[in-house]
Amino acid sequence: MLSYICKRVLNMNLHCFDQRMYSTSTFSPLKLPSRMETHLWYVLPKEVKSHSLLNQYVDLLSPLEKDHILSIHHDELRKSALLARVLVRTTIARYQLHSQVSPRSLEFKKNAHGKPEIVWQNNGDWHPPSLHFNLSHTSSLIACGVSVDSPIGIDVEEKQRRLKNNILSFAKRYFSCEEVDVLNAISDPEVQRQEFFKLWTLKEAYVKALGRGFSGAPFNTFTIRFGASNPSLEDSATVIVPLENPTTLTTNWQFAQVELAGSHYGAICREINELSRGAPIELIVRKTIPLVKEHCVMG
Repeated sequence: MLSYICKRVLNMNLHCFDQRMYSTSTFSPLKLPSRMETHLWYVLPKEVKSHSLLNQYVDLLSPLEKDHILSIHHDELRKSALLARVLVRTTIARYQLHSQVSPRSLEFKKNAHGKPEIVWQNNGDWHPPSLHFNLSHTSSLIACGVSVDSPIGIDVEEKQRRLKNNILSFAKRYFSCEEVDVLNAISDPEVQRQEFFKLWTLKEAYVKALGRGFSGAPFNTFTIRFGASNPSLEDSATVIVPLENPTTLTTNWQFAQVELAGSHYGAICREINELSRGAPIELIVRKTIPLVKEHCVMG
């Protein structure tokens, strides 16, 4: 049984691309991120229009992933889910490992809280890199973050997203009192809305970097505090304040925020290692259509 992605291929005038053009050898391998770097890749679903290409993407998935994709009834949601899985597979396969890796051959597992991880095959004396990745997506943008030796979490949100309820009412439900006070001090409603979503992406990225999920670390159980609001910290420092023990400040996480495609806020959180302590995240951002094209937009 074929999804809408596949079934019309033979009946269409494929004016965009020839399927034979697509190959994992289209691009040269990439060096793994250094221990101070974070790589962020993103794709805009609206720019992926070739049914031939979507058909090839399906072939890169595992049987379980294909079953999941085919179980999604809404066309755009199915396409978004497909692109998310393909972005992860093609991105990781690009990095220089012990040998060339096919996107299709990669295997994944989930930790106890559902965070995906790579399952490396045992190949004799080869020791797999401590490669971490995380995925986030909206209906209009899908992003994948990659780091080495540091757990990572990312989140993306549409800049124009609207909430049904009042911003402060929503913040009181999910944020700490300190964070609500910061938002409440902003008099301009539009600026307040923007700052709400920026803070939301930071908190989401932190929870995902922990690998525990929202249920394991609810947003209202910690505060994100910036150095500028605390004279005892450097301006660039960011700390996590656990509310059950407010005197214990967690400072072993780095944060970065970016705007993607002019339409989305993106946040990255990664654990600090001995090389990155005291230095900002070295961020490299690439926009891509997997197997077709890419270009570096930052770094």
